[in-house]
Amino acid sequence: MSSNPGAVDSAVLPAPRPPAPAGGLRASLLLLSVAAVSYSLVQSVVNPGLEALRDHVHTSQLGVGWVLTGFLLASAVLTPVLGRVGDQIGKDRVLVAVLALLALGSVIGALATSLPVLVTGRVLQGAGGATLPLAFGLVRDLVPRHKVGMAVGTIAAVSSVGGALGVLAAGPIVSALGVPWLFWLPALANALVAIAVFALLPPSRGATAGGQLNVGAIVTLAGTLVLLLLPLSLGQEWGWGSGRTLGLLAGALAVGTLWIWWEHRSRHPLIDMRVFRMRPVWTANLASFLFGFTLYSVFGFVPSFLQVPTLTGYGLGQSITVAGLIFLPVTLTQFASGIMTGPLAARIPAKILLIVGSLPVMASLLLLAAFHEAPWQISLLLAVAGIGFGVALSALSALVVHAVPAEHTGAVSGMNANIRTIGGAVGAAVVTTVLASTTRAGGFPSEGGWVAVFLLLAGAGLVGLASCLLIPDSSQGPHRREARTAAV
Repeated sequence: MSSNPGAVDSAVLPAPRPPAPAGGLRASLLLLSVAAVSYSLVQSVVNPGLEALRDHVHTSQLGVGWVLTGFLLASAVLTPVLGRVGDQIGKDRVLVAVLALLALGSVIGALATSLPVLVTGRVLQGAGGATLPLAFGLVRDLVPRHKVGMAVGTIAAVSSVGGALGVLAAGPIVSALGVPWLFWLPALANALVAIAVFALLPPSRGATAGGQLNVGAIVTLAGTLVLLLLPLSLGQEWGWGSGRTLGLLAGALAVGTLWIWWEHRSRHPLIDMRVFRMRPVWTANLASFLFGFTLYSVFGFVPSFLQVPTLTGYGLGQSITVAGLIFLPVTLTQFASGIMTGPLAARIPAKILLIVGSLPVMASLLLLAAFHEAPWQISLLLAVAGIGFGVALSALSALVVHAVPAEHTGAVSGMNANIRTIGGAVGAAVVTTVLASTTRAGGFPSEGGWVAVFLLLAGAGLVGLASCLLIPDSSQGPHRREARTAAV
């Protein structure tokens, strides 16, 4: 095998083709952005409606938790696998299949009247986790090299719109149309997007990686992620010191070690470990983990804080719909800063952008620990945090795409997204534990518990800033080398 990370036999792969014409390029980026928004909508619209879903399928609080857990596990397993399949058989074809699975899972969710059927639909929806990695890979295939960072950053920023739409729309959808429409609307949207991508997106360069799909690597990676994410998601209910929790975590360590060993000895690895050892990649993954810890905790728990009843003495007692509206400014600032970061990524090193993006996140969370008596305070401070979230998400996405060889774009981008998800799962577990330890007789955490959470997340932002300092100053090596080679 070649000494170049992830090298494949050049005879297997087609020659790189010239970029699409400007008009077709704009249409392609629009399609990929719409696909990203469509997936983000699926990801976010269910969360605010969990209580309504629990009543709809007649299950317990523990049972409805599997609506989130099933989606998380499926997304974690399928994102890198489908990203690698896209590298091997063509990202455009796999993206259409992913959007079709999203639509199918949404239809099943809409028709579900029992928990097992609903969870089945959510598992199929989890395949949508590969949407962004596949879109980033397609950008690299279709876009001129000097515009890749801007395009990737733009798609990453636009994807936040879908997340916001889901949070904002969940309450009105349930009130006006009923619970099944939390799934019917995404089913319609994703079916239309799948048809549009199939009919209008220019074909990508086809396979960028050779070899067969590594089944052993898929099985061991899937086992590792399931064994890790299950206790992280359910450890609070099981008990962090219980035999089941500790046993699964130990199993994750053992199977994870087996996965790494398998990848090292494979001729065609699912995830090339040599690529993961590249400094821009492992530092970006570390930053993504810490970014996920903070981002998912803010979006997952602050709405709950807003809905704490006023009888607790500190709660704001907002409805699901109003809580969603309070999150509108953070969505707008995240979108705007992400869009602006795209062009900046071509001129300013990702390391600098990530450091700058960490500052408003830390500042807003520190201030939120002190000032949270009124909805406008929370909305304003979250808007400040959104600036940092938008910069970080766009810069991280561009950094990973630039740093790896073209034949690994889908798989490595998928793993980076996975690591961000794992960071979010760890953050949720830690925050849940902190809040549970301060829960009072009425079933709600004390105000001091929430303050501790905001300070904890600010601390995670500080550690994230420190991790960004490890990113090399010039972190786009392979991609820049490609550009120099093309120029020669």
